Amino acid sequence: MRYSLMLLVLLAGCGCAEERTLWEAICYVESSNNPEAYNESEQAAGVAQIRPICLRDCNRIVGYPRWTMGDRYCPVKAEQMFWVYTNHYIRHYRLEDTPENRARIWNGGPTGWKKQATIKYWVKIQNAMGGK
Repeated sequence: MRYSLMLLVLLAGCGCAEERTLWEAICYVESSNNPEAYNESEQAAGVAQIRPICLRDCNRIVGYPRWTMGDRYCPVKAEQMFWVYTNHYIRHYRLEDTPENRARIWNGGPTGWKKQATIKYWVKIQNAMGGK
């Protein structure tokens, strides 16, 4: 139940410019903003290149099967999954809520924020955000 309320808050979003810029950068880096993008080798789909394991984790976080495999191709639903997923792990690990931590979690999974391998991804996101 607590995640249902949290989900409603997240879906409403604050509409902050920094949040919007981060999401747009994620979509640009992941798929060149192509909602139909599919990476067969990773089974990653949509603008945010969501893999099945991430989708399952998002549904686990909210406590019920909120999203389907097909929802990965819907930019609005992909964005919902992005915020639910990254917010959960920001809170779980008690991290500072920064674009860097969110991007690196998105790229490297729950502990992506501390993986050396996600630094290059963060640099790409920064560049797509205009160096912010």
